[in-house]
Amino acid sequence: MNLSNEKRTVFTASLVVTALVLGSVGGGYAVWQFWQRQVADAEFLRRSLAWLEASGEAEAEGQRESPPALIRVGMVERKAIQPTRAIVGRLTEIRKVVTAAEVAGKIIKMPIEEGTDVIGGQTILAEIDEVWPRLALRQSEAQRNSIQAQLQFQEREWKRVQNLIAANATTESELDRVQAALDELKARLAETEAVIAEQEERLARAKLVAPFDGVVVAKLAELGGYVTPGTPVAEIVSRGEIDARIMIPESAVELITVGQPVTIHVDPLGEEFEGTVVSVTPYGPGASRTFPARVRLDDRGGRLKVGMSVTAWVPVAAERESLAVHRDAVLIRPDESLVWVAVPEGEGDWAEVFPVPVNVTARTRDEFAVEAETEDGRRLLVAGARVVIEGAERLSGESQRVRIVPLQPGPGPSPGDRDRAAENGERAEGPTSLAASSR
Repeated sequence: MNLSNEKRTVFTASLVVTALVLGSVGGGYAVWQFWQRQVADAEFLRRSLAWLEASGEAEAEGQRESPPALIRVGMVERKAIQPTRAIVGRLTEIRKVVTAAEVAGKIIKMPIEEGTDVIGGQTILAEIDEVWPRLALRQSEAQRNSIQAQLQFQEREWKRVQNLIAANATTESELDRVQAALDELKARLAETEAVIAEQEERLARAKLVAPFDGVVVAKLAELGGYVTPGTPVAEIVSRGEIDARIMIPESAVELITVGQPVTIHVDPLGEEFEGTVVSVTPYGPGASRTFPARVRLDDRGGRLKVGMSVTAWVPVAAERESLAVHRDAVLIRPDESLVWVAVPEGEGDWAEVFPVPVNVTARTRDEFAVEAETEDGRRLLVAGARVVIEGAERLSGESQRVRIVPLQPGPGPSPGDRDRAAENGERAEGPTSLAASSR
């Protein structure tokens, strides 16, 4: 029975395969017959040839009408350039203090939290229970009153003895005894007055007040806690002004002086601020051979915060005259640096551009000092020449005809981004993209 089933299955499969083969042969023969009739048809051949010619002409026309590369240019200048270097630092507080309790007792009020703004001499940081200091003050005041009463009696006694001596009714020793008692009471009164003054001062210091304008950055005690003199209560940093702390390399420390203006780029805000050098510490031990410097800034109503990272540009060498180009004009590559010089064609906006290998001899925030490496390059790269500052990525070959687009001011990448791009051999995008114009 099983053998009959297997034979039936093999026979069915054979029929299916045979049908597929015959169908393929029949279909191929039909297609061959169709194309034989088309090839013999002269009208079909004419239509096909006309279509191929039209496609070729359209492609050639598209190649002829491809738009030229669009560029923007800047001018080459010969001027004095002082090389600068970007140094990374951070914002730090001008003053920071940990306030501490000056009297012992339980904290009964503490109206501050981390981040609370405080005013120097006005804002209460914590208030310590005054019950026991006030009781001690009342006791001392009562003791003072008692001494004052005794002193008044002793003064009257002294006058009485004086009268008796004048009448020869008593001896000098009696007067000495009364005088000694009087002096002792005066001393006790002075001592009690000092104790009262101390206790009044302790009562005044039971309210811990902010020492200067600032912000609470740490709360070190809690409401209901018991403190003793010296117990930390809160940590405060100053506000209104803030310092940018940067580390100056030894090669540039002699070029930095107190009072010198320095531009600071605050990286988290993406903004630049003008500051003034307020200190350069003449102490730079360690392998880094750097010296701490502080640049004073206005904190802009608290926008500048301690810990923010900053980038400062400081001079690293003396000024010298050089050919200066905008930093976006220099294409920095691992094997060479390149500047494209644009030579205008007449009075229009057409120009021919030529690649000029250069050496970068100095850098500032926005400009590079360059020298052409070849004689042909030195003839092209001169003061007053135009160089491509945007669109160079579209250029290729030894020379090329391009169209100059007017420079449009606009927001661009931060100087810190351009610095990092230049150091990494990359090119940061210019102030305004040409993508829209090229479309």
